[in-house]
Amino acid sequence: MPGAVLGTASYCKVRTTRRLLRDGARAQGVVIRLATMRMQGAGSDDSITIRSTGTTAYAPVVAWNTADGRAMETTASLARPLARTPAAGTRVEVRYDPADPSKWVLPAGGNGLWWVFVALGALFTVLGLGFGLGALYA
Repeated sequence: MPGAVLGTASYCKVRTTRRLLRDGARAQGVVIRLATMRMQGAGSDDSITIRSTGTTAYAPVVAWNTADGRAMETTASLARPLARTPAAGTRVEVRYDPADPSKWVLPAGGNGLWWVFVALGALFTVLGLGFGLGALYA
């Protein structure tokens, strides 16, 4: 069951990203800072820095304006190592949904990692079904 949830949620993210890349309004933005991504321990005040190949992961915070002039400041949902993250001051293209600008994407970000999660979700679903059917007929 967790595999199906992971795969479905990741596939929804892939579809949204593809739709925004194809049909989304375009805006020019600028990376104003990098946010260090942190994960809170369940029920505690402890925090653990998310690591990626031994380095802290960062997400660009982008300032941009919608076509109707609304100022937006948004943080990318995917953190990366510093070497793969646009530096503060970098100009970036933003694609967004004019009806809901909170749905946005950086075209340079790509979909590759989300497809990995889709594949993992499918794999876990198949393995879970296999174990379940094996236990049923054993």
